[in-house]
Amino acid sequence: MAEAKSLLSLIGRGYAAGREDAATEALRFILSRSDSARAALSGILGYSGDSLPIASFSTQLTTAGARPDMVCLDDHEHVLAFVESKFWASLTRRQPVDYWEALPDDRTATLLFLAPAARIAHIDNDSLWGELVKRMHDAGHTLGPVNQGKGLVKAKSTDGKHRLMLTSWEVLLDRLGEAAKKDEDVQASFEVAELRGLAYDAIKDTRPVDPYTNLKQLITEAVAHLRDSGWAYTEGLRGRDDGTSYVRFILLGGVAAGVRIDYKAVKQMDRSLWLWFWSSKDSRSSMSLDEVRERLDPLAESGLQWLGQDVCVPIDLRTDADRDATLCTIVSKLERIAKILDPNGPTYRDGMSTG
Repeated sequence: MAEAKSLLSLIGRGYAAGREDAATEALRFILSRSDSARAALSGILGYSGDSLPIASFSTQLTTAGARPDMVCLDDHEHVLAFVESKFWASLTRRQPVDYWEALPDDRTATLLFLAPAARIAHIDNDSLWGELVKRMHDAGHTLGPVNQGKGLVKAKSTDGKHRLMLTSWEVLLDRLGEAAKKDEDVQASFEVAELRGLAYDAIKDTRPVDPYTNLKQLITEAVAHLRDSGWAYTEGLRGRDDGTSYVRFILLGGVAAGVRIDYKAVKQMDRSLWLWFWSSKDSRSSMSLDEVRERLDPLAESGLQWLGQDVCVPIDLRTDADRDATLCTIVSKLERIAKILDPNGPTYRDGMSTG
């Protein structure tokens, strides 16, 4: 593994799935402490040469149903801008429309997305900017002409009150670093260098990082827990990623099943994890799909319309839960379902070796 570029990047490697959160929190820390850094961001977000009067920042604020990564506030704690941090992760179902609609109506405000420079080099329909604009258009929000230059892309609403912006981590950190150096702000210069190291570490691979790496690992651990407790059987069964979903196949309570991350559902429903049953040809499966449907009817949902003939049970996860709590949720939900399928179990392992 290549040498880390900073202490912060070294620490961040241990929390790869949370690098966006770590980078956002580090950015908030720098901006809150450094007048020069705050002035640089205010200049980027400002209108017609005027800086936004940013006084404080929050990374824990929920407003009008939206929870942006960072909120920029004025002296009266009025919202001036939302900042969304991205490295290689896709947009969530709520982005950017819910955040755009949560911007205040009574003043100018900006929605800024941060991403690697490689995601901003082009602004065609297949680019990150193209997806942002398409989602806005599909939701009935019209933007004015696009202004692109110096690593920054922006467009205003037709009334000129709100603005959508996209810039890179590289451009932002260059601006913050230059401002700190000009003001001889040694502490801010050091902190920007640390954040630059973290961003470099997250960006350096030109291939998109799998945003579901952490969830896949949690699935693996959850299946291991259930196997050890006797509710899951895994011999000869593996995981599969076909580009539309990731599935970890198991026998759960004696029934062929898959713990499924459905990428389409994530975009359309903001729901990542499902337990999936289908008409399996696995002779070890103890129950038909119709029997599974009958037993799990109160829990099953039709959210995965493209799997309409199958039985799909959502495993809802709290976005604010830590890793251990999330693992516990997955294990508890799967175990609950296993007990419904095999009320006297685990009995299905009779005659089987554990796997």
